[in-house]
Amino acid sequence: TEWRKVFCKLNKEDCVDGNSPGCNKQKCAWKTTQKMPTNAPWAVFVRDPLERLLSGFLDKCYNPRARKNQGHCAPNVVFNPTEPLVDAKNKSYANLLDSLDIEGQEKAMFGAYVDVFPLKWNVHFVPQAMFCDLHRNIDKYDFVGNMGKDFYFDLDRMGTKYGGQLPEVLNSTFGYMDHVMSGNHENTGKKNNAHATHTPTKVARFYTARTVRRALEYLSVDYVMLGLDVPEWAKQMLREESSNM
Repeated sequence: TEWRKVFCKLNKEDCVDGNSPGCNKQKCAWKTTQKMPTNAPWAVFVRDPLERLLSGFLDKCYNPRARKNQGHCAPNVVFNPTEPLVDAKNKSYANLLDSLDIEGQEKAMFGAYVDVFPLKWNVHFVPQAMFCDLHRNIDKYDFVGNMGKDFYFDLDRMGTKYGGQLPEVLNSTFGYMDHVMSGNHENTGKKNNAHATHTPTKVARFYTARTVRRALEYLSVDYVMLGLDVPEWAKQMLREESSNM
């Protein structure tokens, strides 16, 4: 969502007359209509896969209204059924969410989602390595940033590298300059952003050692192919589980 705002600001000239193809109702063209030069630099920001998974869940699944309106909490037959599932005798199954979508059941609900979401992959949860052939081409990119604890400093590095209006646009969206000036290496996301993970507060609220292990089965390709490290909070959960066995 925040990156879409960045591209809309960068491409605002594409929507000056309001009728250009690619402009939405907010007069925003997050994908430029201009022809890119052949020597245009390639840049990408990657994110910790476990935290990205939780962020997507918070945005697409946790809020009942978003879950219903967006239809991205797949498989919808489980998490957003339009009618109850029935067995061979036409008897309705109990709705899974009736016992999970309540206060205090965050770990159970997230665990249920992690168990079944690969049955129908939604684009918001597909491993990052699959996009733009990153698993093959990430070493060819001119700039690679990480949306981790040094995110603000990577934004600063990007703005300095490419200049122009980019630093101003990035700062108006992410407010990174104050963090860089103060030497603040903590990236907890925007406080008013409902699906920012705010590590470690929200990961502790939703993740268990079991869901960490399960999620790593799906997302290990990102850690291997993109050269990412499994976060310390996840390692600690697994260590604590092992010591209690």
